[in-house]
Amino acid sequence: MLADFAPQDVPVPDGVVHARTGGDGPPVLLLHGFPQTHAMWHALAPVLAEEFTVVAADLRGYGRSWTDSEDFTFRAMAADQVRLMRALGHDRFHVVGHDRGARTAHRMAFDAPEAVLSVALLDILPTLEVWRSMDAWLVQKYYHWAFLAQGGGLPQTLIGHDPVHFVRATLQGLSGTEVGFHPAALAAYEEAARDPSVVDAWCRDYRAAAGPDVEIDRADEDARLELPALVLWGARGRVGAREDPLELWRRHFPRAAGRAVDAGHFLAEERPEEVTAAVLAHLRAAEAQPGPRHG
Repeated sequence: MLADFAPQDVPVPDGVVHARTGGDGPPVLLLHGFPQTHAMWHALAPVLAEEFTVVAADLRGYGRSWTDSEDFTFRAMAADQVRLMRALGHDRFHVVGHDRGARTAHRMAFDAPEAVLSVALLDILPTLEVWRSMDAWLVQKYYHWAFLAQGGGLPQTLIGHDPVHFVRATLQGLSGTEVGFHPAALAAYEEAARDPSVVDAWCRDYRAAAGPDVEIDRADEDARLELPALVLWGARGRVGAREDPLELWRRHFPRAAGRAVDAGHFLAEERPEEVTAAVLAHLRAAEAQPGPRHG
């Protein structure tokens, strides 16, 4: 997918980040979620590339990115992506993330505020809020948060018996709707799932989210950043079912704006035109802000 985008494999400490780049203009980094790859941006990226330099990257250990490190915190994932962007000549850039990519964007904004011009967070609540609200209702919706965090190779072994079935069931389960994923995108997700190192990365990611990520986020729980932020979530999903996502995110990004989209979890693939329009409007407004824009 993204055949008109140039492949990039950029060395970072302990590994390589794979990305595809296209377009010309202010730089925008696109970060996917679980259990996907950069292919999830197949509808949005080409449109953004008409006005922006777009970098669609695979997270640490996901897709065709790899690492020898055992650190799968969002802090480590964010550091990878900042290094990627700097290697590509972008010292300051916008970040658009979905799911795990949005959590990476959240951490990146606080760890590298000199690099992040704006953030767009698609269909997530803050990690601390997810754990605080993990009751009988939510654990049935987000069972994978605890399952993938188990040690001793248990989830890796079980998923490894039929990784394609696991990916398909997970995609439909997370969406909460019957999503018709693009065949090429679905093939990319299935190909990644067949790689045991990718499955191991999923598990290490979620294990970190249940441990060190909680402590990292708690350390700056009351910190705020005055930068443009877009928050979108699926009206038919779990994120806005019991809390107001915009209210929660304004505790960290006071200037956050956004709304629900008539979709499940996978907004960019379920409602690509609506999500693209919202992201474009956000990026254009952020670019119009006074001050240094990008390097």
